Amino acid sequence: MVAPLGWILIVAASVGIIIATWVLYPIDGTGMWAGYRDGFMAAIALACAMALNTTLPKRPFLGIIALCGVLMVLLAVFLDDPTVVFVTELVGGGVLIAGALLYGAGDRS
Repeated sequence: MVAPLGWILIVAASVGIIIATWVLYPIDGTGMWAGYRDGFMAAIALACAMALNTTLPKRPFLGIIALCGVLMVLLAVFLDDPTVVFVTELVGGGVLIAGALLYGAGDRS
């Protein structure tokens, strides 16, 4: 019952991170590189979320999504980025991790 909620969290976090990299990130070197890495990880997480709706095995995709979330949280904590980048990475990464955990807890296949 919680798997659909997990999937929605993963998609919402991925799309939110992608939009944040376009709209909110500063237009300087720091914002540019943060936008590249966060947009890349969010696109990977979004592609994996779409793959969860196929007949392919789901555990590798959940692992990739959780890894993207962990990397985003670690980047937020350990890099000295502007506040908007820090908040986006921390919240987005946490939501990706929570979504992967919820989907994995509710998946019975």
